[in-house]
Formats: sequence, C-alpha cells, structure tokens
Amino acid sequence: MRAGVSTALLSWLLFSLDWQETWAALRGINPLFLLIDVLLIAAAVGVSVVKWRLILKVQGIGVSAGELWNAYWVGLFFNNFLPSSIGGDAMRIFLIGKNAGNTPGIACSVVVERVLATLGLAMVGLGASLFSGENLLNIRVLFIILVAVSLILAAVLVWGRIPNFLKRGNGKAAHFAGSFIQYGGCLGKKPFVVFQVVIWSAFFQVINVAVNYYLFKGLGITQVAFDKALFLIPATAAAAMIPVGINGYGIREGAYVALLAHYGVSRSLAFTASLLYAFLVSMCSLWGGILWLRSNRKIEGKCFGTTGT
Repeated sequence: MRAGVSTALLSWLLFSLDWQETWAALRGINPLFLLIDVLLIAAAVGVSVVKWRLILKVQGIGVSAGELWNAYWVGLFFNNFLPSSIGGDAMRIFLIGKNAGNTPGIACSVVVERVLATLGLAMVGLGASLFSGENLLNIRVLFIILVAVSLILAAVLVWGRIPNFLKRGNGKAAHFAGSFIQYGGCLGKKPFVVFQVVIWSAFFQVINVAVNYYLFKGLGITQVAFDKALFLIPATAAAAMIPVGINGYGIREGAYVALLAHYGVSRSLAFTASLLYAFLVSMCSLWGGILWLRSNRKIEGKCFGTTGT
C-alpha cells in the first residue's frame, strides 16, 4: 500500500516535469554548494550524537562519542536504504544496546531523542512562521499539532509511571517495558537536560534548513530567502512523517512543489531540489554502510580467524 502511494505520487510528479529546465539546473549547479552541504550533513550527525549522548549520560549509560558517531551513520544508511525509518533506529538500538549490554536503556534513549527531535522541528517551523509576517494558517496549525503531540509523548516517556501489571509481570517483555519506563524517568529528574536536547534538536533543524538553502542556491532558486526556508523545510519534513508512503517519498516531493509554488518556484525546480536533497543524504549515508560492513568483517574475523604458528 505504502509503496503504491509513493510510486503513484512520484510518477505523477515525474510526468509533469519540464525536463529541459531540470537538466539545465542540474548542469549549472555549483559544486561548491554540494561540498558545503556534505559538510553540513556531517555537522548535523555530530549534533545528533551530542544530544543522544546527553540523554545517555542522564540515564547512567556510558557510551563513547565515537561509538555513537558510527552507530548514527549506520542508522542513517539503513534509514535511506530500507523501506522505513524505523530500520535505522532499530540498528542504532541493536549496535549500541549490544555493546553497552543495556537494550532497554538504549531503546528508551532513541525513542526520547526522536520525540524531542520532532519537538525541535516543530518549534523552529512554528517560530519562523510566526515571525514571517505571512498568512500561513495551515502551516502554523500543522506545527502546533506537532508541538502538542510531541509534548504529550515526551511527558509520557519522561514522567510516566510503570503500570502495576508490568510491576507484577515476570516475562521478558514486562521486564523490558518496565526498564524502558524507568530509564525514561531518569530524564524526568533532569528537566534542564531535556531542555538542552530540545535546543540541540532545534539547531539540528536549522542545519537541515541550511542544507536545503544551499541546494536552492546551487539550482538557481533565489526566490526563497533563508528566513522563509526556516518554516518551509520543516513543513516538508513534517509532511514526510505522514505514514502513507515509503520513507516519505512522494509526500515530501509533493510538499516541496506545493509550498515553493507560492514563491514562484517552478514544479520542475522544486521537485529537483527535493530529489537532490534525498540523493545527497543517501550518498553521504553510504559511509554508514561502509562502517557496517567493516564491523561485520571484524566480527567474522574474531569468529573464524586462525591462530598463527
């Protein structure tokens, strides 16, 4: 079903493109802007590592920044090459949970980080839209809903209580769920750290906006200033969260086309910007695939290695 939705939307957009305009824009793109974007994507991963480590420290789970850096790249790789963003989060939980010997705690940290990241996205988008001076009621309502849902989920994760049936349960599932909630409660005792993670999440979104902004400049899209991109790009990211397609494909591209059209950007250029962004992130995430292969080879070497004579 999801594959059908993404395929249908992408097909409709592809058939409606002005391919001459698309190829002209791609041929004329300045490689310097692509290099800047690669550096910004790496910086965004670095910010993600910082906020993830803040959560883990409060939970009393010691994991080096290097391990988190590698795991995040591997997760990004699986996000882009599996038909669900959950795959990347599962890989992060698996890799760090295995090394730390604490899967419930790591799982909790990943879920909390995801929820606070969504809150950061909504806050940036809402704030930028309020100061834009434009009539953006629909976009503001979208961000207000995201803020409300994120706050509710964060409150449940951070200040929730362990249900009695979990306290009485003896199975693995009950133990995992109880431990998960306990680790969330650690953050409830450190609200300032939660605030820090939200601020880092907002900074992450600003970097993501900058990635798109430099793509716009490279493609010759001059109608969208940075202050406008600060609410347009989070709006496309929010649209891509709607669970009706694969990894947001089709939904995100449609959002780019619809939102940028308001500023006089052609359908072809808007669609090209969206696909180029997805392509660039996917290519950068290949580094995570390399790290994954290297880690597997090390494991195989330990299991099947021979001793010297």
